[in-house]
Amino acid sequence: VEPTTECWETATFDNNTCAWVVTGSQPAEPTTECWETATFDNNTCAWVVTGSQPLEPSTECWETATFNNTTCVWDVTGSQPVEPSTECWETA
Repeated sequence: VEPTTECWETATFDNNTCAWVVTGSQPAEPTTECWETATFDNNTCAWVVTGSQPLEPSTECWETATFNNTTCVWDVTGSQPVEPSTECWETA
């Protein structure tokens, strides 16, 4: 009886050894970003990558948001300029 094979495998009967020979290898898992997950789908015989990058946070005009692939979060940097000295009739 032919052995059960995965979608990427092929079973061939070897008349010399009188045994089934299974060949083939699963496709390599794709490289994913920290927010993504790769799952192998045996029905389509392909890797399915799911997930989405977190939304960039709202920032003030003096702030910058940069996505950190190591921690998988947005890093917000920057500081508000110092309030200037004002005269008694001025407002900042």
